Amino acid sequence: MPAWARSWLFGAFAGIALLFSAMQAELAFPFVLLVFVATVMRSHARAALGGGALIPTGSPFLYELRAAVERCAEMDRSPSGSCSTYGVNEEAIAMGLYVAVGLGLSAYGALRSREGGA
Repeated sequence: MPAWARSWLFGAFAGIALLFSAMQAELAFPFVLLVFVATVMRSHARAALGGGALIPTGSPFLYELRAAVERCAEMDRSPSGSCSTYGVNEEAIAMGLYVAVGLGLSAYGALRSREGGA
């Protein structure tokens, strides 16, 4: 397995752990974030590691946003229901950019390692 792929997988697991700790134990979040930042700063494959952290943490947010809009639309179609959502476009753009940056970092990390840059 190439070094950038190992870094990407480590970043993915670290990003998921960071997201999980933020949702479950607010007190542990700063410590997990500090460990992740220290790991990224010392890594030779920073781009792949960062991309690995961004993609699996941003993709579920996009999925859940889409599911929430669909649930709201379904509720709005019912005779006695009413639902409206605000700021969905802005959230979708922000999370789309988040995932796009992760894809870009992953591609950069893979191309850089193939060129021999680390």
